[in-house]
Amino acid sequence: MENWLSFIAIALMIIMIPGPDFFIVVNNTMSGTTKNGIIAGLGICSAHVLYSSLAALGLIFILTSSYYVFIVIKIFGALYIAYLGIKAIINARKNVPIHTEIHSKQTINFTTSYKQGFMSTMLNPKAILFYISILPQFVTNHHTSLQIIYLSSLFIAIVFVWFFICSYVFDYIKALFNSPKIKAAFDYVVGISLITLAVSILKIEQ
Repeated sequence: MENWLSFIAIALMIIMIPGPDFFIVVNNTMSGTTKNGIIAGLGICSAHVLYSSLAALGLIFILTSSYYVFIVIKIFGALYIAYLGIKAIINARKNVPIHTEIHSKQTINFTTSYKQGFMSTMLNPKAILFYISILPQFVTNHHTSLQIIYLSSLFIAIVFVWFFICSYVFDYIKALFNSPKIKAAFDYVVGISLITLAVSILKIEQ
């Protein structure tokens, strides 16, 4: 029981520290609707399902055993996150206000939200490192694959619940961003944060 509680505590700390996934969920919620944020969260969870499956099969180590494969993942991940950051800054320059009416026009379709969430996690080497460095510490020698599945399922559930809550919270405070200037400032913060995170991804050591 203590092992599970320790895992949950560490998982919460990892998830709640703002990273690319957090800013993508928030940006989708603020630019679209609560559903956009939730669907972005589903994209993130889908990527974790894929990585956890590879971890259970022991195949995830192939991604990190090769220096060049890991470098390629880092570069593409950093470029993708930086692209989203630049896109947010461009949107800030447009100075477009957010509309909070029920029948307001959605500016981000669900497919885009899902893809952004999925790709941000798939191309984030920190997600890979979780499954090859942190998760194995809570796995005993017996029934390794089953324990990985259980722990991964718990982690993915926590991820989804966290981003589900974030989507509703930021949708609730969206009215504060009706001012074009405030919305632009928010977009700049998101854009700069994503670009900074992109740089930090490149600094991750294998």
